[in-house]
Amino acid sequence: MNHLASGFDINPDQDLVVGDVTISPSLNRIAMGDRQRRVEPRIMQVLVLLVRHQGQSVSRDTLLHHCWGGVFVAEDSLNRCIFQLRRALRDVGSVRLRVETIPKFGYALFVDEGAEAEAAPVATPATDGQEAPVSTADTDTAPAAAVLPMGTVPATAEARRLRLALLVAVALLSLAVIVLGVAYWRADRAEPSLAIPVFDVLPLTLEPGMDLFPALSPDGEMAAYAARNSFDDFDIILRGTGPNGRSVSLTNTADHDRMPVWSPRGDAIAFLRSDRDWNCAIYVIAVPVGKERRIGDCVGDQLPNLAWRPDGQAIIFTGVPDATVKMSRLMMMPLEGGQASLLPVPPGGNADDWIPAYSPDGRKLAFARAWPDGKLSIMVVDTRSGKELHRLALDSTSVNFAWSVDGRGLYMTNASRQRRGLWYVDLQTTRWQQVMPGIGQLGRLAVASQRGNMAMEIYRGHADIMEFTSDAHERTLQGSGANEYEPQLSPDGRALAFVSDRTGEPQIWLAEDDRPPRPLTNLPGANMNGLRWSPDGRALLFVAEVAMVSDLYRVTISDEATVRLTHDGHAKNAPVWMQDGRIRIPIRGDTTWDIWLIDPAGAAPVKIDENRDYIDMSTDGSMLLVGNSGGTKLTWTALKGEGGGTLDLPVTLRRRNVVVCPDTIYAARVNLPSAEVVAVDRKTGAERRLGMVARTEGRGQITADCANGSVMMMQFVGQESDLVLLNPVRPE
Repeated sequence: MNHLASGFDINPDQDLVVGDVTISPSLNRIAMGDRQRRVEPRIMQVLVLLVRHQGQSVSRDTLLHHCWGGVFVAEDSLNRCIFQLRRALRDVGSVRLRVETIPKFGYALFVDEGAEAEAAPVATPATDGQEAPVSTADTDTAPAAAVLPMGTVPATAEARRLRLALLVAVALLSLAVIVLGVAYWRADRAEPSLAIPVFDVLPLTLEPGMDLFPALSPDGEMAAYAARNSFDDFDIILRGTGPNGRSVSLTNTADHDRMPVWSPRGDAIAFLRSDRDWNCAIYVIAVPVGKERRIGDCVGDQLPNLAWRPDGQAIIFTGVPDATVKMSRLMMMPLEGGQASLLPVPPGGNADDWIPAYSPDGRKLAFARAWPDGKLSIMVVDTRSGKELHRLALDSTSVNFAWSVDGRGLYMTNASRQRRGLWYVDLQTTRWQQVMPGIGQLGRLAVASQRGNMAMEIYRGHADIMEFTSDAHERTLQGSGANEYEPQLSPDGRALAFVSDRTGEPQIWLAEDDRPPRPLTNLPGANMNGLRWSPDGRALLFVAEVAMVSDLYRVTISDEATVRLTHDGHAKNAPVWMQDGRIRIPIRGDTTWDIWLIDPAGAAPVKIDENRDYIDMSTDGSMLLVGNSGGTKLTWTALKGEGGGTLDLPVTLRRRNVVVCPDTIYAARVNLPSAEVVAVDRKTGAERRLGMVARTEGRGQITADCANGSVMMMQFVGQESDLVLLNPVRPE
């Protein structure tokens, strides 16, 4: 399996067009027209970091930290890297990109002015077969735009509406990534476009760790947020939002300080403080310097949402005043002391209310309401009369939102699984517009009430695919700093398919031989699992849940064409691709899981087994295996010849934690949060331990190379969170 070891350690983002050069991080390639040049991964990392800070000086220490992962190297290594980068740009004929040395500091990338070639949008591969290809656009999603040079403002009004915004700064353990994003509305719609600004997206924080709960001062000049320090506590940090903004700790205690919110006048910040036992209180501190004072205790909620009343005389927060009913309510706590009371809003029965947010003029209050049936709405009420003004239904279970500076609408993240990324909704027309695609998991956001700039969380988990060899050694097989999971080895053992969110949302990726991994799918807003190879290794089956609808898909390796094979929407587990081309798959009905036979040629599905939620095949294709999660046995049927029986398992069966090879059963014995990887001889029953995964998730899915006795499995590493700043682009 050495041919699958990935030395490609930067996130393969979309191609970047900068000046006259196209940069392909996933291919380690620089190109201009027909002239191309491959570079070493380290050189590509340096180039990408310089591009992210185009026109700005980047220190040598910053380059060494982010591109060498903090490992000590001689400074001459960076000198050679810069020399080779300049030569690569010269070799492809670039006349616009310059890498300049900043004496006694570092380097900077500049783009000289000049004629720009029009960049073509990424083409969608054509498909063949009887099913129509899956479209990556829907009625609520803007189509892909042409890539423009970073930091360039298009000259015409029409181009401004199609302008790409710089997107996403995500600080990982050893790497910072910024991805280009799109901010525009579909040009082919008959209705006029919504009047929202185009944003430049810049990094606000790049430190390793967790930076959360962003808040912007009313004038947008200062940001407050909670940062986890080296002692695993959260402190409130102040940072300027300008190009040279510096940070200072506003609090520094052994407790957790979180959820900062600015007062309407911008002269104070309210925040939460929780001790090690999760006793929570609300505090206020004057800024930029001042004493903190305790306003009162939280009411039944360990991490309530906060907002200032528009007159600055009270804090609005979420509490659970009734310990019996345990429903979250909006409450009000006077700044000068006194009893907390319920905030008068339209009653919701047994609904939960949270995330209070006042419009910039203070006349409207928006909050999230989760109804007893599980549906979620954004409620907007008049602050003077208490009358309900708007009720915006969402098809998600969580949401983050903030008012636009003009008070006409809301910016949202996590609005639905179809609306990933950052969106704007006009409350009068309920029309949606995508502001930024879902590159990375977008979290809480804040808008400066006077200026209109925005701060937002971008975070992602970090999970690697580990390989455990027959001699009990282990190594990272795929580790980009993103989430890598659901590994599935091809029948010939030369390719590894897996799910990764390294470009911002889950897609299926393929690592072949010594080539860098490449994405196979482009399904927006999908959760993917259940990967299975075709017997000839030319295609993959997978289950994708899009907008809470689960179906079976096929993607071919050669042309990356994706086809939807089912349209029933029921929950599904991993399928099996039979030698005759038909597919067997567990599908959940109204009361039970059953095995169904799917014919890709178009015949109606047929139920062939009942009360079974697991199906698999031995790696040599000789045995069909069925069973139920939670059991310790599989029923097998011979696919070559006749026969059948029961196969005893060394572990409790989960959805993908067992691989049956001709001589050995490989399994993950899951005892959350860890899992033990074992190999059991099918003849003698002798068990060998191959390794231990310290942190995994519930299914414990594995894949195995029967020829050399190695097992691949996901290992959770941690989570990172950074903040980005979105500055509205002013018309020229």
